[in-house]
Amino acid sequence: MLKQTLSITRNNLAFYAMFIGCSAGIAIFDQYSGKSTTGGVILFLTCLLSMNVQNSVLRNLNFTAAAKVAKLPTGGYVFRTLALSLLTLCLMAIPVIFLVGASNIDRAYLGLLAVLIFLVALTIVFSLLGTWLPARIHGTNAGIGDALRRGVARFPSTVLLVFLGLALPLVAGIILMLIASTLSGTDPLASGHVNIPLVASSLISNALQALGWTYISVLLTRRYMEAEHIAPASQELMKVFT
Repeated sequence: MLKQTLSITRNNLAFYAMFIGCSAGIAIFDQYSGKSTTGGVILFLTCLLSMNVQNSVLRNLNFTAAAKVAKLPTGGYVFRTLALSLLTLCLMAIPVIFLVGASNIDRAYLGLLAVLIFLVALTIVFSLLGTWLPARIHGTNAGIGDALRRGVARFPSTVLLVFLGLALPLVAGIILMLIASTLSGTDPLASGHVNIPLVASSLISNALQALGWTYISVLLTRRYMEAEHIAPASQELMKVFT
């Protein structure tokens, strides 16, 4: 699956460049405008990325060619992603409330624990119900009950891979950002000049996130195809621009 992840990335470089640039740009915009639009924009961009990756795996074509085969169900896909996100928040609510109520936990560790709980909750939700997303694209056994059936059957072999796909890019990105901010500060435009280390670390961090979500999307699509006995298309992956 890692090989397929890298292949998809290599054959759709224009889309990934757009994803990385927009993700980094909106974060910088929020920092200077004082607004908080990053979360919503990143969620939408991640939806687009995952949807195109899963469509690419199902069709065995690059993003552009696969999108021409059938219209992508963007609205339905985003709705299902939001539903899974809300379920994740509900799942993590009880332990987070418990942590907030515990007076003996230092605030410095509270944030780290909350992030860890979020990753665990998201891992569980996607491992159990994640095939609900590619099913929306393909259409075979697309109900939430079907997704749960598939998720339970392959949960032991899926959960660790999903967690690694979420956690490794996040941890690596945080480390890069901490190093860059230590060396050159946290302002992207320090003293009227571009803070190259910080901007570069932001771009690399977003690239790692894109790779992580691509891997998870490939994994969930493969799990869906295996469970529903959907054979991969025979065409080879095409390049974005020919």
